[in-house]
Amino acid sequence: MFQQPSLIDDVNTLAREAIDALDALPADALRGAECDRDFCERLVVKGDVFGEEFREAGAEILRHLARIEPEERFAREFDSAMRRLRDAINASYSMAVAFGAERVTSIQRAA
Repeated sequence: MFQQPSLIDDVNTLAREAIDALDALPADALRGAECDRDFCERLVVKGDVFGEEFREAGAEILRHLARIEPEERFAREFDSAMRRLRDAINASYSMAVAFGAERVTSIQRAA
């Protein structure tokens, strides 16, 4: 049984929203994490957010943001960006696990 396309679209949408939330942060917030952010965006554009690469780069961005003490006026944007990125990473992992489980099930059925 294949995943419904809407679930895949949902994960892609979450990832796109996470990138948009990162872009809404002050310009210097991602200084030092630009490469990871750009890499995540390239994966989002390609629709390739189900691999370990997206989750690892996203986790690097989260670690980077966690070290920043944002100005009070930007605290909400930081919280939102981090939450959206965490949601995208978690959804990516969940779908990767589901893909793996479906593959094992289909292999077992074929045997």
